Amino acid sequence: MREFGLWHLTAKQVTEGFVEFHHYLARCKFRDCRHLDDPGCALRDAVERGEIAAERFDNYHRILDSMEQVRSRKLFSSD
Repeated sequence: MREFGLWHLTAKQVTEGFVEFHHYLARCKFRDCRHLDDPGCALRDAVERGEIAAERFDNYHRILDSMEQVRSRKLFSSD
């Protein structure tokens, strides 16, 4: 069975794949906002207002976390 992965993408590319985020991305207080607990995060605020589905926002972070774990394993693997 083949594996499906997104580790070849950048975090920015993944973020751009969530089209409902586009309207809010330029509104974050900081350009390097990680959309986690950053102050002034427009995405997080939109989720809290119900303008972005919390499930989609959670999935977005799961994807980024998964990508980071894969990259860390590849970096520290002995292969």
